Amino acid sequence: MSVGGGGLLIKNGRVIDPETGMDRAGDIYIEGGLIMSVPGAGGGAGGAGAAGATAVPGAGGATAVPGAAGGAGGTGAVAGARAVAGAGADADAEAAAGAGAPKGAAGMRIIDAGGAIVVPGLIDLHVHFREPGFCHKEDIHSGSQAAARGGYTTVCCMPNTRPAVDCAEVLSLIDAKGRDAGKVNLLVAGAMTVGQAGAELSDIDAMAEAATRCMELCGRGILALTEDGKTLSDEALMRRVAARAKGLGLMIMDHAENRNLSGDPVSTGEASRLLGMGGVPAEAEADIVRRDIKIAEEIGCRMHIQHVSAKESVALIREAKVAGLPVTAETAPHYFALTDRAVLVSGANAKMNPPLRAEEDRLAVIEGLCDGSIDIIATDHAPHGWAEKAAGIEKAPFGISGLETGFAVSYTTLVLGGYMGLRKLLARMSLRPAMLAGLPRGRIAAGAAADIAIIDIDEAYRIDSRDFASKGRNTPFSGMEARGRVKATICGGVVTYAG
Repeated sequence: MSVGGGGLLIKNGRVIDPETGMDRAGDIYIEGGLIMSVPGAGGGAGGAGAAGATAVPGAGGATAVPGAAGGAGGTGAVAGARAVAGAGADADAEAAAGAGAPKGAAGMRIIDAGGAIVVPGLIDLHVHFREPGFCHKEDIHSGSQAAARGGYTTVCCMPNTRPAVDCAEVLSLIDAKGRDAGKVNLLVAGAMTVGQAGAELSDIDAMAEAATRCMELCGRGILALTEDGKTLSDEALMRRVAARAKGLGLMIMDHAENRNLSGDPVSTGEASRLLGMGGVPAEAEADIVRRDIKIAEEIGCRMHIQHVSAKESVALIREAKVAGLPVTAETAPHYFALTDRAVLVSGANAKMNPPLRAEEDRLAVIEGLCDGSIDIIATDHAPHGWAEKAAGIEKAPFGISGLETGFAVSYTTLVLGGYMGLRKLLARMSLRPAMLAGLPRGRIAAGAAADIAIIDIDEAYRIDSRDFASKGRNTPFSGMEARGRVKATICGGVVTYAG
């Protein structure tokens, strides 16, 4: 993807690069899908303007972004954009040239960030777009729209579709639909076994060699191997998968769940007692984490533990990292923002797998994120239809819609909550996922891919699931007062969302 002629200028942003620590006011100029200049590297001095994102000019002149702030920020941005695009716009042409754009560049498009943060596009290595097979829940088009609205420019789809992503043919279908949607870089993880039935290995080699977007960006047809949605219980078969993954340079994304210890819709604790259920103990997760860390140690494969929810699991992962083992981990916003008590309030909209746990688990997950035991934040975006979630806590499927709340919930809980700084949060949601994936993204620097999110971290708003682009409105965060509203998303130099 690339921007059209004339390029794109982002003005008046607070530009933050989590890799170098750059955090300064200024402008960014984009052309040909690349960042051509940043503040301090030929960029303009910039400065904080009026709150909110404002203008995204189209061909031949500016148009206001829906919901853009008015006054000095909104009106000035529109006028300035038209001036840069037209002839004789000396002042704005000079500003554009100062940001690295050719002076008087024809067709220049401008976004006035209005003092909002301008950061690397977010990267989510764990989403469910449900296609093929479950398009009433989500499809690749609606999921891609949801990702763009959430500030995400790269996502990795899990393989538990129908049919499962266990061969190059299904992989290629999803890849083609992702390209057609055009909103995000859509990567895919392949199933470990045929049909995710846990009996025989999938066509791993063919998937790893497929000509996909993942191949273009990461050098392999699939990002990883996983049975996400379930655990590969057969340890001998898991070892075979691990050996093949190591040979192909693939990581394993590990859904850790001992099915002999799980089954209830909530964790063992206060909520399960009040609901009269036995609950799922933390050991259901920790038992498989322990098993698969041992496999990683013995085989030398890259083992990535998914959706970590329990303090015991955090401790095991921390120990593995101290020992120098090739183990990484992720958690999701709901595991550090909520406890099992959310089920008593939100019912099935707070039902996920693994389940929400106690306050001590929530705090352990936060500690793991802060000290690096947990590498990244992934949403585990798992949309469902309204009727499915309305079936009640016992019958409803697991999972919540997460892409459109991911940053706001994380920023509000972790940064405003005083647990970590903004730069560290951005690293957990962009730079570090890019590093794990071997993806040339997650940076704001001259020459880097123009995958960018513009986020107003000062605007307070109430999350409303009725506004979601996702087909799934299932979230326990609807009604939450949050900060961190995404104003615009740019993927490969193309504006994929402006709100």
